[in-house]
Amino acid sequence: MLDEERWNKLVKRLAGNPPPGGSFSRIMAAYSESHRYYHTFGHIKHCLSELDEVKGLMGSSDEVEYAIWLHDMVYDTHASDNEEKSARIAKEILSESSCPEIKVRKIQQLILITTHQQQPETPDAHFMVDIDLTILGQPPEIFDIYERNIRAEYSWVSAEDYKIGRSKVLQSFLNRPSIYNTNWFKKLYEHQARENILKALDKLD
Repeated sequence: MLDEERWNKLVKRLAGNPPPGGSFSRIMAAYSESHRYYHTFGHIKHCLSELDEVKGLMGSSDEVEYAIWLHDMVYDTHASDNEEKSARIAKEILSESSCPEIKVRKIQQLILITTHQQQPETPDAHFMVDIDLTILGQPPEIFDIYERNIRAEYSWVSAEDYKIGRSKVLQSFLNRPSIYNTNWFKKLYEHQARENILKALDKLD
């Protein structure tokens, strides 16, 4: 569920104060940008639905939830620092609500880990990256839509260059001993994710 009441309550639990005025509208505007096809508020809604199933297994589900809301606030396929910029916005909003700095730093690290370039080190970070990757383990018809939407976001890339780049990304997940870090998401999605990725690689070839 993605609504302003949920957002306001979340920030108040974290910071002790409500979020700055206009922050929810700012979030919705970002995820509604015309160049987005997958990284929309639909992705955030899906991630929140996955989060709601595992909140009791986390150290701080509120910190993870806030990171989910903000982790793709900046999304530009021409850039390589989207997560860093998103983390800065996350800090800005929380700081305006007087959130303790230790929480802000943890949330920024949760956002930065969604680059999927390094191994998460904390249990909550494990859940964060797993939730972000749950799309990989969805039924084939949903995964196919995801792949088409990613291609649309990179429509400016030539077919050959896209094939090379996307294959590298997908293969990197297959090369892991496990795509998912937590037992919960391994059981739910590991097998289907590997099947989906293998089929996607075949299509790219």
